[in-house]
Amino acid sequence: MLFRRSPNTCTVNGLRCYAKQYASQGSKPVKNKKHHLAASVVKKKASKRSPLNPTPFHYGNFGGLKESENATVEKTAGLLKKITDFEQLKILPQVRTAITSIISRESILNNKNFIQTNRSETRAIRNDSILDPKSIKPSPIQVAAIKKLSKNLMDKKLQTNVIAAETGSGKTMAYLTPLFEFLKRSELESPEEWQVIKDKAVIRAVILVPTHELVDQVYRTVQQSEELLGFHTFKWDSGATYSEFLERIKSRIDILITTPGKLLNLFNVRMINRPERMLSRVQFVILDEADTLMDQSWLEDTHKAIQSMPNTNHLLFCSATIPNEFNKTMERFFPTCQAITTPKLHRLPYSLDFKLIDATLNPYKGSKMKALAQTLFAIMKDGTEAGFEKRCIVFVNEKKDVEKVREQLANKYNHDCIGLTGEDTVEERAEKVKPFISPPRLLEGMNQNDDRLLKTEIKRTPLSIPGSNIVLASKEELQPSRRLVALKILVTTDLMARGLNFQGVRNVILYDVPKTSIDLVHRVGRTGRMKQSGRVFMITDKSTKSWAKGIPKVVKNQIPLS
Repeated sequence: MLFRRSPNTCTVNGLRCYAKQYASQGSKPVKNKKHHLAASVVKKKASKRSPLNPTPFHYGNFGGLKESENATVEKTAGLLKKITDFEQLKILPQVRTAITSIISRESILNNKNFIQTNRSETRAIRNDSILDPKSIKPSPIQVAAIKKLSKNLMDKKLQTNVIAAETGSGKTMAYLTPLFEFLKRSELESPEEWQVIKDKAVIRAVILVPTHELVDQVYRTVQQSEELLGFHTFKWDSGATYSEFLERIKSRIDILITTPGKLLNLFNVRMINRPERMLSRVQFVILDEADTLMDQSWLEDTHKAIQSMPNTNHLLFCSATIPNEFNKTMERFFPTCQAITTPKLHRLPYSLDFKLIDATLNPYKGSKMKALAQTLFAIMKDGTEAGFEKRCIVFVNEKKDVEKVREQLANKYNHDCIGLTGEDTVEERAEKVKPFISPPRLLEGMNQNDDRLLKTEIKRTPLSIPGSNIVLASKEELQPSRRLVALKILVTTDLMARGLNFQGVRNVILYDVPKTSIDLVHRVGRTGRMKQSGRVFMITDKSTKSWAKGIPKVVKNQIPLS
């Protein structure tokens, strides 16, 4: 049973947020029992929940997430206890060396401008930090996917699987490892067939993604396999010409990264003769952000693209969520599909510092924009990430609101703010998103060896903002001079940001409360990635439902969403 307490305050790195706190004890029960906190949900008599898979928290009015089965969760949890190293997985030595090298190169620890932030310290990692590839450990979804797929990897029959895990959990390498293994073993185990196709105009594997930004992101990772494993890779995006494509395919393309629409365009170009022959050798197909690609607005193109590759052996669908609608679509089109998931699927990262800001309280007086502006001011002045440009992502529900919010933040509050929507050209989107998917930028006047970046002892001095209920904690030893404080803001919808790897973005603000658990997972997943810390501020008002206000408890208690 859900009960309500009186409003309390909470402090997040100096930012004081007033919000109604919900707990399992109190004096006044909430009338609406349909939406309630998972921590105190009424237990179903007909079924028993596993301690590893507690009763989910029902978020939103529609568009829920598929609940994990107890047997699957317990089996995966047992597997993760047994396998903790890449050496324990069935992978070719050269493939193992390649994937650990790629993970090491892309590790956030190797970004010279990376800032490690938690509740007690801010520290910059020097550019001479080295992450030994031998020390790389597989993430849970990598263990589960590699272990499952390796059993029948070289079978000729079609195998269809869904790989699903929380955002920032290493899904890209979870599907690239079996792909690399399949391609390399095909070369080694079928040398005669390999000699026939190695210099032919064929494509051996295709990775489909929904946006050109994701094409570029996935390609940057896949491209490293050229040096490490000798694969030929190509990204077929808006910037690639048909002439470039034809030139590259002359000596085969091992891995093509593109969108479903771009792949289908091959059949509409006169200069490309018999594209079906090029695709007839495709044996491994991956759909990243599959819940988007299998949505009703994408389904027709996606399904046609899959059908254009009739000799596929492996069909992998990868996603951070398994929405109920996506699950129904998969059951209809691919009834033999099997799910590979982790115990933490549909859970928000525990490392998140998730707080509510109630816009109905003073001094906001119902203005969400005032609450947003003061939250951004507090983030900019809280003394964290000293000497580096801070970045913050502000999410809204509707595309039409992106420019409204951006304009007010820029013109009224003088913030460095840009808006990102699908109406922007591919080139404009790439330029706008670039500062947020790159490592934090060292500000002018600071250098990597500056002592102010390396201090860990922090002295806190309370600092109140006049006319506000927000209190900052000034970090005296770390706070740089006024001219070095900078904050860059991106206003967008979750559809434009899905799947993008925002490196070192520590702050996300939900200006609009997400309508579904799917939207919530994707928006929150832009920070707190790969066990890093992150802060999420959700602005609430009178219309905000109790199921939204209960999210801080869901994060703290690691309750899955449904």
